[in-house]
Amino acid sequence: MTEKTTSEENDGFESPEEMIDHNNANFEQIEHVMTIFVAYNQANIQQGTPWDTWPEWELCLTAINPEVHFESEDSAGEFKAEREHWLAVMQFIHNSEHIEVDGHTITVRGQHGHTFRFDVCLQNDIYTHPGGMEEHEVRLARSRGIQNITRPIPYIQPFHIEHSLGALWICPEHVPEYGGQPTHYTYITGDTLCISRETDDTFPATLLSLLNLCIEDTKIWAIAYESDLEAQKRADWLEENWPGGIPDQDWEYQ
Repeated sequence: MTEKTTSEENDGFESPEEMIDHNNANFEQIEHVMTIFVAYNQANIQQGTPWDTWPEWELCLTAINPEVHFESEDSAGEFKAEREHWLAVMQFIHNSEHIEVDGHTITVRGQHGHTFRFDVCLQNDIYTHPGGMEEHEVRLARSRGIQNITRPIPYIQPFHIEHSLGALWICPEHVPEYGGQPTHYTYITGDTLCISRETDDTFPATLLSLLNLCIEDTKIWAIAYESDLEAQKRADWLEENWPGGIPDQDWEYQ
């Protein structure tokens, strides 16, 4: 461990080596990845300025895309935007009164009183239902050990977030056009919503968009309700055109 520089002592900042638990923290977890970014952006936090200091080497301990780890190895600037997106989303999480981070799980309190929760899977650049990553780690410990993780992680259902309304929810009253309307097929996913990511966005940019969607607490319900409407239309069409089931697809076809 290196000693603090004179500048660090005078400014009252801790050195990253002291803030980051290199030996015991689980750096698969978004909570401990956050600690790395906080450690390197203490001056920005104190001054209230945008985070702009990229960690020196500690991201090698995490499952974040290895190609963004070192600025010095990216002479063409190919991954500059992704680094900026990581800094932005980490600052947003750190500063937001709506967001809490615990282990793998992010909890968001929407401005209309609803709660959303999801796990972040850094290795595969996805989010999944809360507890999904812990379930994966348990399976892994029972089998071959953490050193044998490979892409993609099996068993994890991507892009599902838990919400506080439960299955067969009624669209919240404040949602334009759909407020107060019941759902019909949301029992299939229970108390989770499937919110897909844009494939051309970086993962940190996707994560920031999702967090804002949850905090806004309106459009997210419209997206989910429209998906349920499409499922209802599909069911009505099947009942009208293939009441006995579609040949070669449904076992009950006669």
